[in-house]
Amino acid sequence: MAIGTVNAMLAGQKAPVSWFKTTATGEAAGERFCPIFTAGNPGVATAPTGLNGTALTSLTGALTVPAAVSGDYTELVAFSAQQGGSVGGVWLIDLLWWNGSIVATTTTNQAITHPGLPSRDRSGSSNGDGIFLGIMVSTATGNGSAVTNMTATYTDSAGNASQTASVTSFPATAVAGHVSLFNLAAGDVGVRTVEGITLGTSLVSGTVHLFQFRPIAYVPLTAANIGSAMEPGAMRRVWDSSCPTLLYDLTGTSIGATSGLITYAQG
Repeated sequence: MAIGTVNAMLAGQKAPVSWFKTTATGEAAGERFCPIFTAGNPGVATAPTGLNGTALTSLTGALTVPAAVSGDYTELVAFSAQQGGSVGGVWLIDLLWWNGSIVATTTTNQAITHPGLPSRDRSGSSNGDGIFLGIMVSTATGNGSAVTNMTATYTDSAGNASQTASVTSFPATAVAGHVSLFNLAAGDVGVRTVEGITLGTSLVSGTVHLFQFRPIAYVPLTAANIGSAMEPGAMRRVWDSSCPTLLYDLTGTSIGATSGLITYAQG
């Protein structure tokens, strides 16, 4: 059942879960970085294999979520973060799908047979409502200049096939952990499945992955070593079998140690 009152939220609140990620090197101010390959607690994740990817219901390296309880919902009731430098904001996201073997030197379409999403979009369905699409680097790429003709073909959350998403600019020699998000077609609000990726320009070398995620919460960080938290009293639904991880908005390249607390309630 849903948590409908403050008393129910307090009664169902779990002990806070702490997280920590060590220092890293990002791409540049204004870019995004995922610390899923960065040491800390939780530890480093391993990407799935295969171009078609995996619909995720568990993931080594994901942040902790309480075990499912029959009939109960899990709500995020507190999320905080602080950083040692170059992180202007932290997203808490649920990773729904991830693939592992885009060929970095192929510039034509690489077809994908998508397995379908788990039922964890913002409506609790597999339709892709509110689901973002990104490209993530796990081994630095070798392209000497920015790539501006990268596209993906997808089916949107309303079931319209053959939609085209684009990356405005994928940076030169993108570092491990770098993330670029795809811009969706006009009017679209989410990605249900991905049918193909066209890099357009060779990345020369490196390892890159497509991934889909649902944003859960966001905290802005305005200064190094000063923490921030999501607004008091807010609750965010966290579906069973979620795979939470982090995404940083960068203000520079030298990422300091980043840490925080997560508190859930069930009821």
